[in-house]
Amino acid sequence: MEVGQKANQYGEHENMNIIDIKHKHADHLIIIAGQSFKASDAGMWNLTDIWQTLKLPKTKRPSRWRDRDAKAMERIHNLDTVGEGATPVTKATKRAALKYAAWVSPEFETMVYDAFEAILEMPEVALLVTEKMRGLGNDHSASLVERHVFNDRCDWRASGRRAPKMLTTQQKEIQKYQRHATYVTNNARKNGDYVF
Repeated sequence: MEVGQKANQYGEHENMNIIDIKHKHADHLIIIAGQSFKASDAGMWNLTDIWQTLKLPKTKRPSRWRDRDAKAMERIHNLDTVGEGATPVTKATKRAALKYAAWVSPEFETMVYDAFEAILEMPEVALLVTEKMRGLGNDHSASLVERHVFNDRCDWRASGRRAPKMLTTQQKEIQKYQRHATYVTNNARKNGDYVF
């Protein structure tokens, strides 16, 4: 906390407390297509800079993004465009950046999503996240994050153990439906309903 001075209505200077609060995403760095982009202290990324640096199509300039999602993001202060004419600058939170990326193209959305996910996969970030989760009483979720990071970083051959089998998206979907079918069947039996 810094102490500053402010002139009151009579021109006299008064001491006041100035609190410097940074957003939870302040200074986070994402890498898209080999280029790094840093969030501001307010936790917002400069979409105009991303658009220019990655040489995205002119029709996808952030200031031209005016659909329903963009308007919703502006209403809840996740998107801000400053300036008019040829050089407006659009800044966005993580949520709005992902929505903008989806507007640009499905491929770009995947790139931006992966850039944000990469932050969480860094061991030092994962450690901070799990500590915070445990502090909030989310021990089970914290252990899942730890397990995920460990499995991705582990050299299973060196440990003499077989790596856990990773399921494809289709296999996960099948497994989800099988679990649901088992649940429905068990509930029907429990309630005395006839099961085919």
